Amino acid sequence: MRKLLRLLSLLVAVALLLSGGAYLYLRQSLPILEGTLHVTGLKAPVELLRDAYGIPHIRASSIEDAYFGLGFAHAQDRLWQMEISRHIAAGRLPEVVGASGLDTDRFLRTLGVRRAAEASLAKLDPQSRRVLDAYAAGVNAFLATRPVLPPEFWILRVAPEPWTPADSLAWVKMMAWDLGANWRNELLRMRLARTLPRARIDELLPPYPGDAPLRIRNLKALYAGLDGDAQALEAAMLKVDALLPGWLPDGAGSNNWVVSGKRSASGKPLLANDPHLGLTAPPVWYFAQLEAPGLDAIGATLPGVPGILLGRNERIAWVATNAGPDVQDLYVEKLEGRDAYLTPGGPRPFAIREETIKVRGEADVKLRVRVTRHGPVVSDVLRPAAGLAPRGHVLAFEWTALAHDDTSIRAALKLARARNWKEFRAALRDLQAPQQNMVYADVDGNIGFIAAGRVPVRKPGNDLKGLAPAPGWEAKYDWAGWIPFDELPQSYNPPSGEIVTANQK
Repeated sequence: MRKLLRLLSLLVAVALLLSGGAYLYLRQSLPILEGTLHVTGLKAPVELLRDAYGIPHIRASSIEDAYFGLGFAHAQDRLWQMEISRHIAAGRLPEVVGASGLDTDRFLRTLGVRRAAEASLAKLDPQSRRVLDAYAAGVNAFLATRPVLPPEFWILRVAPEPWTPADSLAWVKMMAWDLGANWRNELLRMRLARTLPRARIDELLPPYPGDAPLRIRNLKALYAGLDGDAQALEAAMLKVDALLPGWLPDGAGSNNWVVSGKRSASGKPLLANDPHLGLTAPPVWYFAQLEAPGLDAIGATLPGVPGILLGRNERIAWVATNAGPDVQDLYVEKLEGRDAYLTPGGPRPFAIREETIKVRGEADVKLRVRVTRHGPVVSDVLRPAAGLAPRGHVLAFEWTALAHDDTSIRAALKLARARNWKEFRAALRDLQAPQQNMVYADVDGNIGFIAAGRVPVRKPGNDLKGLAPAPGWEAKYDWAGWIPFDELPQSYNPPSGEIVTANQK
């Protein structure tokens, strides 16, 4: 009996020793808060101070070094969040989770979010590129210190890769996907049209309260024999939504408000923001302050992305809620043979690209993506193209965030340095996706609002109004550009002394 007790005691001691060792080892993955670190890539020393809440305050002698510091801090605190976000946006999830991520990966590769990010990066101005490069260098400087990685990395046996500017831009586009989901209602109308008249569909999918339903063409006649994959496509697209850290189902909403000095005890404006995104661990947002010559801003950032998205500097404050415009359209494209489709000008060949998806523990998977003049053929991700949709049709997807000239990141970088209403509006001319209700206040007592972002203009002859998938071979359903910036909803110093947005019309 004594030998047994000694053996049990020894086993308990070994277990405690191992667990204690593991605990002490994993504690080393927490950020270093004191001392001096020597890294390459900085022009001058950077000071990274954390307050009682763990919020980093980054002081640098140049703007690029400040964003280098932000990249370093993001990597210290949120490296796994950044790594998995990068894999999602690039359509590389199966490299981490295996074949269970293939459906999502096929869809995101077909959308081409990462490709769109790379194209946008190539068209950015030199100053924005310098900031993105400096931020990426900060992340990579942290990796170069050979830190003890967070437990997710060794549990899943994943090694972090060097960060790139395209990784940042791709995640901005994924957040735009999270905040713009008109495609759901388009597919739902397509399905409902099989059995319900338009009046009943309008009851299930009503217009904005107080508005009359838009009069559109007869959907049942339009989609006769064309909607075999609507339900399956909707399920595939919802899987992508569920991966996003801030995703919320329909019905959630945000709010912000500002009042002028005539409504406050101090005589200065008051501004508040409640951006409703889902509670997650870790959170979607990351608070930080950046201080450098020409830059002193504090507020909410996204791990993996340089820029203060919601916050204030020494002159102005700015906040946002989602505007929720219809910036996505599905098109029913008529096939003309295997590799062509019908356009208003006759048959046109698909643009074809080949994707290779690496799957953990399994052979690579090949994916053939077809792209139309409207956008990628998203229905191809469901089954082989030859047997995809009845009667020789496919579904293509058009979305503002897939544009190759997207400069939205430049808006975020300019906002942090804006000093007045004029510069605030100038910064927001670069915001394309997602459209946001941007509410403003400044130290001079001014308040304002603009719903900034690209919103497509639909032609007068469009008898579907973007509410349901449109025939891609009819020119009247093509977008006719964007609503001009100066015609977007906006207000400056309204007589009421108040501005409130809550995702409402």
